[in-house]
Amino acid sequence: MTDYVATIAMHQETWGTFLEPDPSLADVEDLHEALGIPIYSGHHAPLKAFAGHNTIFDRITTRIESSQVAYEDQCSANHYFDIFSRVERTHLELTRLVDVGVFMGGSSSVLAGCVEPMGLELDLVDVNHAYLQFTRERLRRLFPNAMSRVRMFHGDLPTYVSTVLTSEPQTRAFVHHDGAHDFNQVVKDLSSLYFVRDRVHGLAIQDTHLRGSIEHNNFVDAAVYAMFGVGVHYEPLGANFPAGDPVTHPNQWNGNYFLAGQSEGMYIPFADLEWKYPHPSMDLETFLPTKA
Repeated sequence: MTDYVATIAMHQETWGTFLEPDPSLADVEDLHEALGIPIYSGHHAPLKAFAGHNTIFDRITTRIESSQVAYEDQCSANHYFDIFSRVERTHLELTRLVDVGVFMGGSSSVLAGCVEPMGLELDLVDVNHAYLQFTRERLRRLFPNAMSRVRMFHGDLPTYVSTVLTSEPQTRAFVHHDGAHDFNQVVKDLSSLYFVRDRVHGLAIQDTHLRGSIEHNNFVDAAVYAMFGVGVHYEPLGANFPAGDPVTHPNQWNGNYFLAGQSEGMYIPFADLEWKYPHPSMDLETFLPTKA
């Protein structure tokens, strides 16, 4: 049984549903310990590097940096500011933000800060119960007035598409993908969006510069090119590290590293997007996970 299938099997009873928040977490000081989430590097993205660029982002930064919740970020401050900027630029054409792969709420915190001032909804999507509950509680402490517009969906992106987006023709979504980085799963995730492409305004996808041990198959950029062709139109997102930077060498935890000279992520508008895959004869069910 693969780790992915094992994760599904652990919580089959809630797979493909919206979760209720856990009220017992409201007064917990060490959320990560209560939920069994280890903190390795303890990295916090230095969001104040973008102070003065946008008043909404400044307020988001102040809330995040004043919080006492222990966490670590997996994205750069550049990436967080760039996804905020894409949302801010297009928010009048959006109804919902969808954060796929929430981990400890780095990107979710930035997106949640857009909910009230821009009149949007936010769906958190993850295969891991603990990450969803951690992130949701972190957001409640940061932006309590936004929580009526925030939902937790237990599942992967194809399951979310099948369960939610296919039944909501009026939705116009901004999808942020920082979930599985395995080539095969990323292809499945992006393939699912083909079936609701009229409901997705744009896709921000992270870790297109990621590499690592071969068993992890970390080739997010290759999945993007497989879906949309090597000439796909995109805007680069996030940091771009020079050769020799320490992050361009395998790290001590899982052997991951970043390609030098390549952007951290891509923003891909869906208007006039050319799909190389899936074939129009395929159906969405093909890309749904097989449960144990």
